[in-house]
Amino acid sequence: MQKLSVVLVEDEPGDAGLIQYSLKFTKGDHEVHWLTSLEDLNTHLRATTSAPDVILLDLNLPDSSGLDTISRCKAMARGIPIVVLTGHDDMDFSLKALETGAQDYLIKNNVEADALLRAMRYAMERHQLERRLKESEELTTAAIEGGGLGIWEWNLKTDACYTSERLRKNAGFDVDDDTAPQTLSEWMTRTHPDDTDAIDEALKRHVKGEEKRYEIEYRLKHKQGHWVWVFESGHLVSRDAEGNPERMVGILQDISSRKEMEEQLRTLAMRDPLTGLFNRRSFMETMDSEYGRVKRHNDYHTSILMMDIDHFKHVNDTYGHAAGDDILKSFARTITNNLRENDVFGRLGGEEFAILLPDTDQDGSTHVAEKVRAAVEAMRVQAEDETIRITTSVGIAMLSANDKRPDGALARADAALYRAKQNGRNRVDQAKSSADTPIASE
Repeated sequence: MQKLSVVLVEDEPGDAGLIQYSLKFTKGDHEVHWLTSLEDLNTHLRATTSAPDVILLDLNLPDSSGLDTISRCKAMARGIPIVVLTGHDDMDFSLKALETGAQDYLIKNNVEADALLRAMRYAMERHQLERRLKESEELTTAAIEGGGLGIWEWNLKTDACYTSERLRKNAGFDVDDDTAPQTLSEWMTRTHPDDTDAIDEALKRHVKGEEKRYEIEYRLKHKQGHWVWVFESGHLVSRDAEGNPERMVGILQDISSRKEMEEQLRTLAMRDPLTGLFNRRSFMETMDSEYGRVKRHNDYHTSILMMDIDHFKHVNDTYGHAAGDDILKSFARTITNNLRENDVFGRLGGEEFAILLPDTDQDGSTHVAEKVRAAVEAMRVQAEDETIRITTSVGIAMLSANDKRPDGALARADAALYRAKQNGRNRVDQAKSSADTPIASE
């Protein structure tokens, strides 16, 4: 495992000790520098010859507090990913921390070794993507300003459209390819159907003088058949004697790599990096949307399944965390293959998973729960010379319009899951009533 250089900025010795203790169990001989203030951090960074891999940052320090701590840390530690340590699980505050410049955050009272290592590696990966995306955007701006891009010129009266060699190559056409489009109308047939209206609207607004420049990002069909993302910019350069638009010139650039990085960042923000499932935040957002439908329509039913892997800690202790990760990925694939396209499957944390079943009543949810339970029981995961078998316990609850928040159904499903585990595991249990409440269990 890669040895990480970690700077921990935490003024509470107890919290700092907990973090350092957790780091010892990540199976990496990490180098940890414990500091207690931003002033100490600034001194340390100035004195060190090599930057740390990641900074673990408490927000309330003797010389700084709140989101300002992130801004000041970011200014001192340019180019170093930051994981915020916070004492309260407040989604809005956590999102603000990410918007201020942190790459990830952890709740102090829930800092386990695996979660801590995952957060640090996630922060480092996200930081690299952000850096590459910023560099790509800077290069794009420089290229546009310098004019070293594909060039086009459009005659609005004849529809003829001159395109430079570089522009045609972006679309897969060779220099002497006489099949390359010669008019704007021909080029428009190669734009993605979902983008044509936006292109037409942007052109009209510019020609009418409502926008100073024509600028748009859209998908263009490559000669080989795939779609490429392009950025196009242009402006009207002449009108005839009657004031009618006559000629436009502009540039076009392939931005597919930038779009790919943006998609990776979106995926990192929404998905669990190990299993590819929705993370807790994305799952709860989807659940909140379903809860709104349940409240609006009396005859609309949505259910939720809470599930975890039985005795997963024993599996990890017996076969190791690498095998545990393989099991989690196989578990996610197996269940996904047994769900409908519109069902929502998420990993809420550790071996805790949840499935949202839109437009599904109690009988339907029971059928799905038994189906996925049986599929997991039939799973076999190969770990070196061992074949590992696992089971899952499932708790079922219905979303209720009487709940003040969608979390109510989650709590009832969690209570049903607890009963399923208490009654022998590898079974399904239904929430008894809206008064059902969860009890912590291992």
